[in-house]
Amino acid sequence: MKTGKRTAFAVPCTLLALLLLLPVFLFACAEESADTDASSGVSPQESGPLVPSLGEADYGGRVLRVLSTGEEMAYGKEPFAADETITELVNDAVIQRNHMLEQSYGFTVEAEFVDDLRERISRDLAAGTETYDVVSSGLQTLALLSADGSFLDLYSIPDSHLDLTASWWDTAAIEDMTIMDRLFFATGDILLLDDESTRCVFYNKDIAEDNELGDMAQMVRDGTWTLDEMYAMAKKVAADGDDGIMNVTGNDTWGIVGAIFDSFYLVLGCDCPQVEKNENDEPELAMLNERNVNAFLKVFDILSDDSCVAYIEQYYSWNDPEAPTVKGQFYDGKSLFLLSVVNDVNSPVLRNASIRYGILPYPKYDESQDTYATTVDPYDFYCIAIPYTCEDTDFVTFALEALAYTSRIYVTPQYYERTLKNKRFPDDDDSPEMLDILFSNRLVDISVAFNWDDCIQYYNNIMFGHTPEVQSYVESHRSAFEAAKEKTLETLRDLA
Repeated sequence: MKTGKRTAFAVPCTLLALLLLLPVFLFACAEESADTDASSGVSPQESGPLVPSLGEADYGGRVLRVLSTGEEMAYGKEPFAADETITELVNDAVIQRNHMLEQSYGFTVEAEFVDDLRERISRDLAAGTETYDVVSSGLQTLALLSADGSFLDLYSIPDSHLDLTASWWDTAAIEDMTIMDRLFFATGDILLLDDESTRCVFYNKDIAEDNELGDMAQMVRDGTWTLDEMYAMAKKVAADGDDGIMNVTGNDTWGIVGAIFDSFYLVLGCDCPQVEKNENDEPELAMLNERNVNAFLKVFDILSDDSCVAYIEQYYSWNDPEAPTVKGQFYDGKSLFLLSVVNDVNSPVLRNASIRYGILPYPKYDESQDTYATTVDPYDFYCIAIPYTCEDTDFVTFALEALAYTSRIYVTPQYYERTLKNKRFPDDDDSPEMLDILFSNRLVDISVAFNWDDCIQYYNNIMFGHTPEVQSYVESHRSAFEAAKEKTLETLRDLA
């Protein structure tokens, strides 16, 4: 049996006295970042209720109890469990936000972290031993729990205080995650791991300049950053360093490094999710649409070119202790591109690397694609959900809405503007703009959230077969996929 560690939000008296002096400072900080922050159009109230849409309320010392995973991940703990013993921009902003919520609305937040959320929730729901009001974890974990009937439909809670159309919620992701007009988990400014788990392309500026590859950020602005362009650049820079054989243990220069799972991310970057929604908001398999097939064939050709591309599984199993050697080519200045996630900028290996790097969205299929489509890591893209056993949805939805709104004003600017943009890319004029593009064009594929017939591995398995037979592979799995999908839909229909 796994147990969690409980972290409470009692504020020491000395800190309380200090914090009472901070509201004016907080308002100034939030206003300073309002023009460039993702929270444009939302500014703190100088008078009146802390959250205007919620008005005045006093919950008399209530505690919002959150059960979560990811305590050890960068920015996994802070949204609910800031550490009062350290001084750090995001951490301090969370402490200040929580103090303001307690002062204005009379509630505090308490977080418990566990390793296996599914095990804990399944056991608690069966035994009636829940000790939490809200759960938070990765997209796939929450989707599978919702398929078991574990969560409330956030659209159907009577007299809910949640305004899921507001800018402090991720409305695009919410639309993608809605199924049959029901929503069982949501994300937005209330969390940070949703941003941290967004896919991206890092590039080595010195290699790009030495090879006269042009201004990649300008290509993104012009809409010409495509798979073909990335592949052409990768082939141009790739070079054997010493022995006539391209490998990851010598002095070779690579065009692209990553993992075989990047085949899935690159296809979604072509705005080709594995499912599309029909008129009933039900998912339908889209992998055999002409555009999806063509996108995968293009990705297959790129990743199969071992003269310029190295992915982990060409050399090691994904969990081999030596597997980091492949991505290490980028950190060591020996690869033009790294296919990765935003939270790599918080990793010691990249922060301590002696390279000049920038960040880009995943490339388009071609220039006719309307927008960039940046997808997410489905395991660590965090959301929140409310257990169906929740007995006080008035308080829980009020607290969540207040947390989301105040996070938009006080926490997001410290994370996004002052930490992610200015501290992680301190000498770069383009990467902050690229981050805005990344986060404004996210695509969440609901099929891999529920992972019907282990469809998250479909593209991987075709890649492992070393032949681009996408039609035959998907057709051979269609019946299993449809059966698994229909089982989920039937469960969700029964929840009505």
